[in-house]
Amino acid sequence: MALPDYRLLFHILESERSILSRTDQKAFTLLSILGVFMAFFIVYYRFLAFSYFIVVLIPIYFLVAFLTIYNLFRTIMPRFSRKETEDDDEDHARDPTFFGGIRKFRTSAEYHTYMESIGADEERTARLISRQIHTLAIINWNKNIHLRRGMYFFITAIGTELIMILSLFIKMALDSIAD
Repeated sequence: MALPDYRLLFHILESERSILSRTDQKAFTLLSILGVFMAFFIVYYRFLAFSYFIVVLIPIYFLVAFLTIYNLFRTIMPRFSRKETEDDDEDHARDPTFFGGIRKFRTSAEYHTYMESIGADEERTARLISRQIHTLAIINWNKNIHLRRGMYFFITAIGTELIMILSLFIKMALDSIAD
């Protein structure tokens, strides 16, 4: 008996896993950069010449910085309802392709036996791989929504901080010219 060709399914699965990994890397990178910029803000905060302009920008800066952090954490740790991935087949209860389902098996031998029974049925195997791809796609969709929001808030936070620092340097330049 010839083995079924699952190359397309495995290619899609690998693509979804790759997107998942890159999204996490982007979120971690943006969090790190935001942390560096927040450290700069703490250094320059004591030099800010408080005006109405700065007093308005500071709460905006902290609001968008916290929204950035929230959305980037939601990227790293996405939440979605199980209803989005519900199927009516019997394999769904034990989902042997994710760690949460794998841990429901008491022993590795029990898991191995279960996987052999699935592997013997081409239709069940294809359905199992397709469900995993579908679940990863939902996770990726949620992660990308929060990453995109986080990027918008990140750009706004960094822009706000740079405007405050620029206003500090402009004030310092004007003060030195006035002297």
